[in-house]
Amino acid sequence: MNKTLPPRALLAMMLASLAVCAQAQGLRLPPGAAGGLSVPAPAAATVPPMAAPPALPSTFSSARTSDGIAAIVGNQVITDYDLQLRVEATRQQAQAAGATLPSAAQLRSQVLNQMIDEVALAQYAEQIGMGVNQDTLDRAIAQVASNNKLTVPELRSAIEKEGMGWSTYRDQLKREILISRLRERSMAQLPTVSESEIDEFLSKQDAAAASPQAAYDIAQIFLPVAQNATEAQVAAVKQKIDAIDAKLKAGAAFAQLATQDSQGEGAKRGGDLGMRPANRLPTLFVDTVRNLQPGQISPVIRSAAGFHILKLLQVSGETAAPTTAMQSEVREIVLSASTDAQRIRAKAELDSIAQAVQNGKVQFSEKARELSQDPATAAKGGALGWVLPGQLDPVLDAALQRLNPGDVSAPIVMGNKVVLLQLVDRAVRPLEASQKRALAREVLQRQKAAEDFDELVRDVRARTYVHIPEND
Repeated sequence: MNKTLPPRALLAMMLASLAVCAQAQGLRLPPGAAGGLSVPAPAAATVPPMAAPPALPSTFSSARTSDGIAAIVGNQVITDYDLQLRVEATRQQAQAAGATLPSAAQLRSQVLNQMIDEVALAQYAEQIGMGVNQDTLDRAIAQVASNNKLTVPELRSAIEKEGMGWSTYRDQLKREILISRLRERSMAQLPTVSESEIDEFLSKQDAAAASPQAAYDIAQIFLPVAQNATEAQVAAVKQKIDAIDAKLKAGAAFAQLATQDSQGEGAKRGGDLGMRPANRLPTLFVDTVRNLQPGQISPVIRSAAGFHILKLLQVSGETAAPTTAMQSEVREIVLSASTDAQRIRAKAELDSIAQAVQNGKVQFSEKARELSQDPATAAKGGALGWVLPGQLDPVLDAALQRLNPGDVSAPIVMGNKVVLLQLVDRAVRPLEASQKRALAREVLQRQKAAEDFDELVRDVRARTYVHIPEND
């Protein structure tokens, strides 16, 4: 059965869906506008000279925009039509987020330069031996279709109706996968941050705390809970907000869900509350978003008025070092498993435990004391304590972020062990000194990685043949 999509709606979906493969990096647009790629590169990355492009057809050398060529990058062409599709998608995404766009000429130039960077980076990735096989590309397309509640044939039909060729879309997705792999390779070697750099960072942040001038542009999805609500009524509202949260994690647009479902201020504007100084926002909101990067979305949080999901659109001014952060209280059960047969048995045993815990037949902590083979936590009922996002191994952290308080994860295979996690609670809590230093280290690493990436992009771009036909 064919699904009907709003006119032009798929344009924004096509590009937004590429987040399956890579993080979003803003163009020179306000946060919330359409983005491109965030691909931190390893420090001091060495970029080999890009091979000169093969002899190009004579039609290339005399190309003009009237011929439908926006740019030649290495041995690939960016057509005017593909550029127009991307500009339109960017414009629609920015408008949906309430962002102010530059002039049409500036927007076209920014989008074209981003597309050139993407093509050049993908060519560089292939030059250093990275590739994308057919199975990987097919799985990525299936994931994009699933995220948008379409079958693959429906996705293809919808994209082609918008005017983009299926092979063009596949090539675009392949580029995103290649660049995502560059990112993964670079993040395996995060830049080094010294203890003195952390001291200096915290000192500056403490100084800012004396007269904080931070302002935040926040969007919210809010479902109210009546003051005299029964437990059943609270549970019903929580179930609704959890369903919205699940849609966001599956790739749904925040602004669209806010317009549809939010019952709070700014709902008609996609949940946007506008730019406000910190002292004009609820403390709970500030404590939640100060640990987010623009574009990131918070977990579900509870206030006296109801349940909220927040998205940080933009931040400006001085921000003081956070004294609180959203943290998760976690328990674990760890079983050793060094062979495939042992891993199969361990997964089956942990699956059985997870079901029993969820059905209220056993306590997770009791099973951890009885069975867990991690000596550091078994005696404490598997308690890992309160942890920050990113503090655990990335595989465990990803599983944890999908849980709601009280939930138990599926068994997670990690090398020679299989792990079961329980999210006991999630709350904004005061930071310990060690946690403040860990957060500072993470911020500084991200800053250095972004600087390294900018350097890599400039280097790759400088070594790549780029020709932009001039308008007659």
